[in-house]
Amino acid sequence: YCDYFSNTFNQTCHKIIHFLLADAKRVVGGGEREDRISKLPGNVMNRIVELLPVEDAAKTSILSKKWRYIWARLPNLWLNRAFWIYCTTQQIFRERVNTILLQHLGDIEKFHLVESVRSSLYAHTDRWLVYVTRKGVKELCLYMPDNRTYKVPSCVLNCPTLTHLELFKCLFKPPKSFVAFHHLINLRLQRITFVPTTEFYVIDCPLLVNLALVDCRGTQYLNIIVSSQLEHLVVHGCPYLDLNPFMNCKGLRKLQLEIDKVLDCNPNPKQDERSTLEKLLLSVATTLEFLHMGLSCLELLTADTISKCGPFASLQKLSLGIDLSKLHQTTCSLQLIKSCPNLSILQISVCASGDNAEAVLKYLDRPITCLDLRLNNLKYVVINCYECSKTELFFTKLLFACVPSLERMYIEQKKAIDSREESKIIKKLMCFLRASPSIFRIRKLRTTTYTSYIME
Repeated sequence: YCDYFSNTFNQTCHKIIHFLLADAKRVVGGGEREDRISKLPGNVMNRIVELLPVEDAAKTSILSKKWRYIWARLPNLWLNRAFWIYCTTQQIFRERVNTILLQHLGDIEKFHLVESVRSSLYAHTDRWLVYVTRKGVKELCLYMPDNRTYKVPSCVLNCPTLTHLELFKCLFKPPKSFVAFHHLINLRLQRITFVPTTEFYVIDCPLLVNLALVDCRGTQYLNIIVSSQLEHLVVHGCPYLDLNPFMNCKGLRKLQLEIDKVLDCNPNPKQDERSTLEKLLLSVATTLEFLHMGLSCLELLTADTISKCGPFASLQKLSLGIDLSKLHQTTCSLQLIKSCPNLSILQISVCASGDNAEAVLKYLDRPITCLDLRLNNLKYVVINCYECSKTELFFTKLLFACVPSLERMYIEQKKAIDSREESKIIKKLMCFLRASPSIFRIRKLRTTTYTSYIME
C-alpha cells in the first residue's frame, strides 16, 4: 500500500509540474500579468520539488525567479538507478553528478548513490563522498551493483553525523581496526567483503536500532558492539559470523529477529554443549516480537532445545522455512509454534515436500501429541510454495483442527495444475474438520503464474 500511494503521489506531482510549465509558457507567450506559479506558498513549492526526481526537480528552475534555486537546496539527493538510466552513459552520469554537487546550496541530509562504473572512475566516487560527508549527511546509501572492488573510503567510516548507512557490494578495509558510529541508528551491509586481517574489525554502535547483515563474506573478522536499543536484527548468508556479541545485549525491550544460513560457531563445544543459536534464542526469548528462521536454522535445533528456550510470550509473528518431508524439521517447527502462546500471524514457506515421508505423515496424524489448543490468538496463516503433497495437506488439516481462533488462511500454490485437480484440492480442504467457526468458505484466486486459496 505504501508503494502504491507513493507512486500515485509522485505521478500527481509530475502532473502538477507539467501544468506549471505549461502555465509558465502561457505567462511568457501571452503576456499575462498574473504569475500564479510564483504565488504558491514556499512550503508547497519545496515539498513539490522534494518529491520529484533530481532531473525533473532541476527543470523547475525555469518557472520563475522564486523557483530558480529551490532544487539547489534539496536536502535529499536520490541518484538512483532511474537517474543512471536517464544519464545513459558513464561520462554523462559523472558530469551531471559533479554539476549537481557544485550548484548545491545548504546541507545534504540524505544521499543515495547507485553506480555501475569502471574502477578507473572510483576517484570521482571518493570525491563525491568526501563532499557529502562534509555537508552534514545523515542518511547514506551506496550501491555498486556491478563491482566488488570498491573500498569504502575512510570519510564514510569517520563521518560523525551518520544515522543511517547502507552499503552494497563494497570492500570493507578501514585504516583502523576500531570504527565508532556514535549516532548510527540503522546499518545495512549487503554483499560486503571484509578483507582478511589479523584482528577483529570492531564496529561500535551504541545507538543502533536496526542491523542487517546479508550475504557478507569474511564475517569471521567482524565484531559488532550493540546495546539494549537494538530492535531489529537480520542475519542472512553470513555463515561465519559470531553471534555471541548479540547475546550480551542486556535490557532489550523488544526484538525482531530474522536469521538464515548460519553455522554453529560455538568456540568451546566441550564446555557448553548448547549451540550458539540455541543460546541466542534463550537470551532473547522474552523480548522477541517477530522471528524468521530458515531451513538451515531448523537443522541446528531440536524440539527439546526449543522447549527449553521458550515460552516466547511476546512473539506475535512467526515466519518459518520448513521441509515437511523431514521429521526433524517438522517436529522443531511445531514445537516452536506451541511455544508461542500469543502468536497472531504464522507464515510458512514449504520447501521440497514429498509424499514419501511416512514418518512425518504418522506424526502429523496424531494432533494431540504434536499440537494442542493453546494457540487461542493465532488468527492468520500464510503458506507459500504449496505443492499439494500429502504432508502439506496433513499439516493444513492439523492447523484447521487445532487452532480455534483462526480467521483466515492463505495458500499460494505455484505448481501448475488443471481445473480437475483444483476441484479435488478444494474438496479435500472443505472436508477438513475446522475448530474455528470463522472458516466456512474457500475463495480461489488464479493468475498466470500461481493459484491462491483463501479460506475465511
